[in-house]
Amino acid sequence: MSRLLDKLDAEKRDWLHRCGQMAVTRGGRAFLVGGSVRDLILGTDQVDLDVVIEGDGMDVAQDLARGLGGNLTRHHAFQTAVVTTANGSRIDVTTARREEYKRPGQLPQIVPGDLESDLARRDFTINTMAISLSESDFGAFIDPHDGRLDLEAGCIRAMHPRSFADDPTRVLRALRFSLRYGYRIEDKSEEWMNEAITGGYLDTVSGERVCKELRLMFTESPTQGPCRLEVAGVLPAVHPGLRFHREVLNGLQDLIEWGQEAKGGASLAAKPEGWLMVLGCCAMGLSSQERWNLARQLRLSREERAPLIDSGVPWCQATSLLLGASSQPPNSMVERALREIDRGALLVGAAIAGVDSAEAEMVRIYLDQLHDVAAELDGLELKKLGVPQGPLVGEILERLRTAKLDGKAPNASIERRLVKSWLAENQL
Repeated sequence: MSRLLDKLDAEKRDWLHRCGQMAVTRGGRAFLVGGSVRDLILGTDQVDLDVVIEGDGMDVAQDLARGLGGNLTRHHAFQTAVVTTANGSRIDVTTARREEYKRPGQLPQIVPGDLESDLARRDFTINTMAISLSESDFGAFIDPHDGRLDLEAGCIRAMHPRSFADDPTRVLRALRFSLRYGYRIEDKSEEWMNEAITGGYLDTVSGERVCKELRLMFTESPTQGPCRLEVAGVLPAVHPGLRFHREVLNGLQDLIEWGQEAKGGASLAAKPEGWLMVLGCCAMGLSSQERWNLARQLRLSREERAPLIDSGVPWCQATSLLLGASSQPPNSMVERALREIDRGALLVGAAIAGVDSAEAEMVRIYLDQLHDVAAELDGLELKKLGVPQGPLVGEILERLRTAKLDGKAPNASIERRLVKSWLAENQL
């Protein structure tokens, strides 16, 4: 295990050497810890560097940032800092600490500690391994809680009976790790986890923290994640109306994949974050007010709310208008009805309606053919044709766009003819 650091490239090993030297200079010691060590053992391609300092981690982080010519971001309350190197790489530096939880779900009080206490405060044994960065024993492997054995056995084991009660977000992390690695949750740990869920401890966690965990879960496992959360009782604990809908989520993935191949769908389908669209599908049974309440509960920004909110009433109103108007509404009507709806909400709504539905087909037509249609003439051309400066310019451009969408203005020549006709009608 002493050669684990050899898996890193030379530049990252140099950074860790510097951390070790700088810590010793300030009378402390440095260690690579947690997920960094776990991922090195697993052979993960990208390993984030997470360093713990016995001593003043903030001073070491400052020295490291200065030495590397990087940027430093400090979080004094938790004695953590982030060093961002010139090439954009990130090194998390933390002062070794103990944590004391006054109440379930509350952020802990931080007390300086040593490596032993820092590892003991962590969530699961697979995250309690460390590697020394001191020059005297650089690369030495430290595993006081047998994390390596649990890692090799494919087992997620909580550190103590109060682990999930102290920090209920560990419930979501345990489920996320179990999906990511295909590991089982150790029996006693699962019992403690279920007690935290049924005891309502997730209600004590801030919306921001729950939102962060849902983002990670739904990003990593957009279909299996919601399923696992529902089976465990987590989805209804977040909101009673949230449900796993396998067919809808499978349809969403099909639509996203289609969007990546479509002429105009790729950029639009990629714009909304995928996890928000997954959340929108899980919320398909919620009323408009419940969607707003959920968005506020999770502290979603205005932009983030759109796939959740717009896939409700706005989507239903738009598609009802289109389907009620005609079996084949004109392209301009489709474009006007769908242009104001968030792109993620369009895909969510189409998935809920069904990938083979008339609604989904209108979304595909809009994204692939209609969303970026524009008149060939511009404001300057209209001025040359005699259109007076002012609101009329925008009105005529919109009329030209409508004509183009409906196949009535296939080229610039016909657009000019239409403009002249409109000007004549209005005696301009």
